[in-house]
Amino acid sequence: MYFLGETISSIPSYFALLQPMLTILSATNRLNSQTARFSEIYTQIAANEGVQYSFESLTDLPDASIGDFIYRKGDNPFRSYAHRIFDTHPKILVIAPEYNASIPGILKLVIDCADPEIFKNKRIALTGIASGRGGNIRGLNHLTEIFHYLKAEVYSNKLPISMIRSLLDENMNLRDEHTLRAMQQQLHSFVHHF
Repeated sequence: MYFLGETISSIPSYFALLQPMLTILSATNRLNSQTARFSEIYTQIAANEGVQYSFESLTDLPDASIGDFIYRKGDNPFRSYAHRIFDTHPKILVIAPEYNASIPGILKLVIDCADPEIFKNKRIALTGIASGRGGNIRGLNHLTEIFHYLKAEVYSNKLPISMIRSLLDENMNLRDEHTLRAMQQQLHSFVHHF
């Protein structure tokens, strides 16, 4: 439906208001990581598409010792942090690096600290990154199993990005157009069609 004086170019702004919010999660607690850089690229893609998003990074984990308290309900900084990440928006894009042929242990810990109920019917997209040639495909499969167990829906267009060191220039800018297009297509179809 058009309003008087509107042009077709103004129509997408109405759709942007209707779009669900998206959480973009950099799933490692390593500072200045390449995971963080690829996550930042996703935030730029989301902004260019007019997608409302929030950015979360596991580098922002609360400082606390690890003990069994992290699994308890109540005043628990880890649990509160996990709920902020996973319970704020209906869609979550997880960018997970490969750590020892899987996902970072800190990501699994944060998932385990959360109330399993918050994952029900969440829609989750996965991107794996690795310096090798697998693009963390095993880690993406592990995450898929975890999220399915928690009754979340995982988007079928998982994106394994391999050889990440060769994809970034000396200023940490993505220089590979094919990878950028794949990231754009994944985010667009996840937000608009899943």
